[in-house]
Amino acid sequence: MSGHTVEEIRKETRTYLIVFAALAVLTVVTVAVSYLKLSVGLGIAVALAIASVKGFLVAGFFMHLFSERKLLYSILLVTVLFFGVLLWGPWHHWYNSLGVSTIHEEKTKAPPTAPHNTPLPTAH
Repeated sequence: MSGHTVEEIRKETRTYLIVFAALAVLTVVTVAVSYLKLSVGLGIAVALAIASVKGFLVAGFFMHLFSERKLLYSILLVTVLFFGVLLWGPWHHWYNSLGVSTIHEEKTKAPPTAPHNTPLPTAH
């Protein structure tokens, strides 16, 4: 058993069963929330909150991420930074494609003027 006592194994098994029960309850809560008449935005927010808790439980206990904190937090930090760049990039590109800087420049320019004695074109 590679150095694990029976008591440690029982404690770990109990933890896994509690986490499994919490995941089952959260799954039932997710299904129950889907029957509520929530707005789309609120429904998505609630579903993401429940999914985040479930992901936290799976990653922390079943994937043993709680025991390797220092390395994992540094990897997580880099991941969050890259995720932020991925979210910022398309928004930044979209924002710049609107021509925000040219709109500001156009507001500061004088409006174009037309010659005063120009005859209007006529249809033949």
